[in-house]
Amino acid sequence: MPSYHYTTPGPRFSFGQPWTPAVKRLIIINVIAFLAQIVFAQRLPLQLLGLQLPEMFLYSRIWQPFTYLFLHAGFWHLAFNMFALWMFGCEVELTLGARRFYLYYFITGVGAGLCVALVGRLAGEHSLTIGASGAIFGVLMAYGILFAEKKITLLVFFVLPVTMKAKMMVLLFGIFEFLAGVGNAFGRVSHLAHLSGLVIGYLFFLIGWPELAQRLTFWNDIKMWWFSRRVRKFEPEEDIDQILEKISRQGIGSLSRREREILAQESKRRRGE
Repeated sequence: MPSYHYTTPGPRFSFGQPWTPAVKRLIIINVIAFLAQIVFAQRLPLQLLGLQLPEMFLYSRIWQPFTYLFLHAGFWHLAFNMFALWMFGCEVELTLGARRFYLYYFITGVGAGLCVALVGRLAGEHSLTIGASGAIFGVLMAYGILFAEKKITLLVFFVLPVTMKAKMMVLLFGIFEFLAGVGNAFGRVSHLAHLSGLVIGYLFFLIGWPELAQRLTFWNDIKMWWFSRRVRKFEPEEDIDQILEKISRQGIGSLSRREREILAQESKRRRGE
């Protein structure tokens, strides 16, 4: 089993992550490629550099699964991908190391692109696939595994701050991409590529570092949530005072089932049972 360097994360996710070498190079290359798309819009052969099946096999364009990662459909497509790469990729690179980060990035990116192209052909679709989204979602999966319990704060719709564990972020992204992709897997936004990046990223860790992949389990969180609903932890003095006050005002018959349970539990506790 290969070794890895684990860097203990801070308590919260924040802006101002240090630029790491691999992430910096990938962002620079993506920006240069996007500028080339603008400057040479009429002459840049997207059909040669984007990912297409069966053309990749028919004309031996073996570079397409790699070059498609550096092409984007517009400024915001590029901006969102590069922002996510910077926000999450730097800590992942610090943990895995630059070489392993490159390997992981291209495995998830190439794998996601091939999944989209192959499933598209099987479904009768013939489209050109471009963008780093598959690799970016692979990076999100790596972050969720390496920093599973770390609490991060995301701005939903850039306004509403929501704090959650990193592994819950990955779960929510996965659920969203699955639901959004149902019936629209090959739209302008390739939800299939996003979902493929997540799945391939998880398989990468499951094969290479199964003990890390086990961090992305939600069973304990589900049990704690369920337990907290079924057996609510209460403050005896506060709850008992409220229940006794209710009895004095409305009589014991006014108590709810839950209040009767609390009263019985407190009675047992005081008797030492």
